[in-house]
Amino acid sequence: MLIAEFHLQAVNIIQILSLFTGLLGVALLAGERRYNGLVLALLMQSLMMGFNLYEELNADAVGWYITPAFSLSLGPIFYLLVRVLLVPEQPLTYRDSAHFLPTLMALPLTPYLQWMLLAGAVSQLIYFALAFRWLKRYHAAMAEREADTESKGLHWLFNTLVVLLVLLILDMMRVNLQSVTTEPFRSTWYLLDQSAFLLVLCVAIVGLIRQPALFNGLSEVEQTNAEPAPHEDSQAAAIFQALDSQIREQQWYCQPRICLQDIAGYTGLSVKDISWSINTGGGMSFADYINQLRINRVAELAKSTPDKTLLELAMDAGFSSKSSFNAVFKKHTGKTPGQYLTPLRARV
Repeated sequence: MLIAEFHLQAVNIIQILSLFTGLLGVALLAGERRYNGLVLALLMQSLMMGFNLYEELNADAVGWYITPAFSLSLGPIFYLLVRVLLVPEQPLTYRDSAHFLPTLMALPLTPYLQWMLLAGAVSQLIYFALAFRWLKRYHAAMAEREADTESKGLHWLFNTLVVLLVLLILDMMRVNLQSVTTEPFRSTWYLLDQSAFLLVLCVAIVGLIRQPALFNGLSEVEQTNAEPAPHEDSQAAAIFQALDSQIREQQWYCQPRICLQDIAGYTGLSVKDISWSINTGGGMSFADYINQLRINRVAELAKSTPDKTLLELAMDAGFSSKSSFNAVFKKHTGKTPGQYLTPLRARV
């Protein structure tokens, strides 16, 4: 019994930390329109944690629990977080409050805990699938316009959502297995569960604050791609060949963070024409095309300047960071830069 009480006290401390972490995140991010979705998520999380803490500390006095209804709000919260973050031109409106109507409608039904958890799980799966779809569209659109996708990528957010989804599933299992588990085991599981949620919360806040930049052209790219092609596909190869020759000759790919708009400014072609010619004539995205040229350049420099370090070669070829260099090299060659370049230098 003493162990259970100790764990309960520890859980309460974690819950208090989660509550104030959420409020701190609101204070840090409020006012940034792009972070309105996260601010909403943090407010809802703090509200839920506050009710949860109150109900646990006053278990004997509370006659009606409302926190089970919050399971229906978790999915919409994270969906709206992702949508507003990726498409700031679609800000939160009063119409988005409709996503939370099921939560309000479920408040009188909280005594039916198992049914509430089932409804919450279905809701979370649907909304998380929608959030993952937004992230997939974001990265696909960014690859059409940006060469350095690593700096604006949100793979950490994707991984965070996956971890959160796993935690929600484990939490549902915890509640359903209460009748067949011991009190110390339940208390320990609950403590670890709440601690993991606090860690995910901190990762989300810190991740967004440290995110150097975000790609802003998702809607523009999708709208442009929906328009008819500017030329017949048979012309794509000829346009791409001429464009490729000019890009190689001028070595524009060696410019860090070069994007389609830059190439359009240099050549006088439209962004859509360049994107279409690379996609159709070259059979790849803009990011893959530029990064392949950079890899070829690194290989050339490795043989002509054997004294330079790998990082120096990467910077000379246009890569903006070591992490981006490593990730691109692994993706295109299946090897690390060291594994790929060492045999080349050995032949010099």
